[in-house]
Amino acid sequence: MPLWFAHPPPTTNHQPPATMPSFLLPLAALVSAGAAAADDSVTGLAATIGWEKVVHQVEMADPVFPSAPRIYNVVQFKDRRGFPVEYAVSFVTPVCNDRQCQLVEATMVWDPPGYFKRIECSPDKPLTKKDHQPFTADDSAKLERILKDRQSILKSWSLKYLQEPLAAVGAASGVDAVTAPTPLAVQEAVVQDAAYTTWALWRWANGEMAQRVRRLTEQSATEAYLKELLVSNLRRDVDFAIDCVSEHYPGDGRFVESFFHVLEHGAREQVVRAIAFLERALPDKPRFHARLIDSCCRMHPTQSPIVLQHLAAAPDLRPSTLEALTERLPEFSFFQVHLVLRILQERKFASKKAVAGVARLLASDDFFIARRACEHLMALELDAETAGQVAAFRQRFRERL
Repeated sequence: MPLWFAHPPPTTNHQPPATMPSFLLPLAALVSAGAAAADDSVTGLAATIGWEKVVHQVEMADPVFPSAPRIYNVVQFKDRRGFPVEYAVSFVTPVCNDRQCQLVEATMVWDPPGYFKRIECSPDKPLTKKDHQPFTADDSAKLERILKDRQSILKSWSLKYLQEPLAAVGAASGVDAVTAPTPLAVQEAVVQDAAYTTWALWRWANGEMAQRVRRLTEQSATEAYLKELLVSNLRRDVDFAIDCVSEHYPGDGRFVESFFHVLEHGAREQVVRAIAFLERALPDKPRFHARLIDSCCRMHPTQSPIVLQHLAAAPDLRPSTLEALTERLPEFSFFQVHLVLRILQERKFASKKAVAGVARLLASDDFFIARRACEHLMALELDAETAGQVAAFRQRFRERL
């Protein structure tokens, strides 16, 4: 079980103990034995699934006793391809400092990027709260939600905060009732009657151990593994892979196709980062711009303007690139068409091929696109054929212009 503090240690200054209390030291053997038993259970499960187990020894302090670090076995599980699947750490901790509470034993599990997945406890040693009452199903569900929330207000709470009444904390810090967290916020951030347990477990789930897990994944990440993450449907996997590749393989051509996948399917921030990587990986600007235009046509309409704005800001767009944009105009929605025409206007570019590409939009089923194309063409010196097309469009829709 993890760190379950149902009530605060009765320290006189309301601060977490600087070192582990002396009465806890004789428990070290029991703690080690409990962790070893949990490790054996995890190992058995891995063998059943067919995962490889790699044990890493990591020194870390218990979040409640930061001055007393110890060595933990971080079990890394890999699938048959050697890709990291998840990490597990088994630990045992006291839940009070009067030796009246049973030790808590638990195994906590993270995914490869270091995000909390779940907490596992033996059925005969359930998580407990105040007065040794076992967690209910609702308590466990709420705890899981809290532990998965990396932005929980527990992130900014010290143990001292939970040891003092809310009003006292506000008065001591000079914070008024308007800016201080409300009682409702406090209640939502912890499991009732298990505030210390919740606080400590959140620190385990999202603190230093989560960062250690992430670094272990970075150290074992292969090219094939990172490419798989870059095309994952999970945003956290993609973000992790972008971070890792950008730091360790900046501009590496081996990841070009994977980053184009991110460009075409990623969230806004991922699209921006993909463009930055690809610009470095493809120094041949015409080739890079051609690929951007091709991907732009496959992107979601809300994301493709990012690519068009990047092209608009480029100082060295060649005529071939601008003409390639006009060739793809029929594949764009109104806003994308507007952005492309604005690029042409700002650069005063009106080659015969570009003008012909814009003129094709006069036959668009979308009247607003056709009207935007007509407005653009009317500002240019046109040949007789194109001028005739514009005149015919204006006559046809004279009541709507």
